[in-house]
Amino acid sequence: MSDSSEWYWRLHLGLPPRPQDRNTLRRIAPELFGNNHDVVYESGSEFQERLWDASAFRQELKRWLRTDESRPLVTVRDGSCPQQDCPLKLGGQPGQALDHRTQADNGSVVVELMTVAGGWSVKANALYDMARKVHGGKGPIKELLVTDPFIFLDKSEENTTGGIASFLKYLDCLNIPQSEITIHQPPYAKGKKGASGPLWRRTVAEHGKRKGYKVRFVYFRTITETRFHDRFYLARHADGSVSGLFGPSMNGLNDKSFVLVGELEAMTLKRLRGCLHGWH
Repeated sequence: MSDSSEWYWRLHLGLPPRPQDRNTLRRIAPELFGNNHDVVYESGSEFQERLWDASAFRQELKRWLRTDESRPLVTVRDGSCPQQDCPLKLGGQPGQALDHRTQADNGSVVVELMTVAGGWSVKANALYDMARKVHGGKGPIKELLVTDPFIFLDKSEENTTGGIASFLKYLDCLNIPQSEITIHQPPYAKGKKGASGPLWRRTVAEHGKRKGYKVRFVYFRTITETRFHDRFYLARHADGSVSGLFGPSMNGLNDKSFVLVGELEAMTLKRLRGCLHGWH
């Protein structure tokens, strides 16, 4: 079965169209995606009459293409968002409506800010992919700040292990210079203070040494001396800019539970930094 015919079988099996199915049909029949009307054969075509009702089949295809995709995507263009502090920096005039199926004039630009992961899939990969997307391309990272209160614990509430190894894999996703990085830990982290914290720091420091950089550990402070409930992962780059994401605890990445992973948009990141000493 060729790739070009997979869409046909998915249609008749009652399965939703995938992005590759849409792309294939866009190449074969771009008219299906326009707002103009059906293109019909010239009257009297014996081929049309003999094989199928082409008009009905086109309508069926159009209805199928309007069904939800396996992954929801949003296509946007400059000026299409009514919010002036739009995290995608697409702010338009107040009152403009954004149709989630709007097509950009010069091709689709798809931006995904959040990802749901878990169940039988490996949600760790979702967090690592998000880390590369959010922290990547912004230059070397000099400092990391982690609010995860379970960062020192290797075992999760579901009794899966691998929290420390997951954090080391997170570090491997980052552009850390061959010199030194400072990691800001939560002062309220769970675990036995005399064992869990030192073991975690020693393991991270040894990993950094193998990779060619030194790790310096400090505890961060909040302006109000209160703690964070959610798990934020912030990176300060060499030019002073800060990137950030939210997600699950590192020790829960091997669990089967579902989590939400996403990028911290500009206004949220600004407010979050305002709660931290030295991160304004």
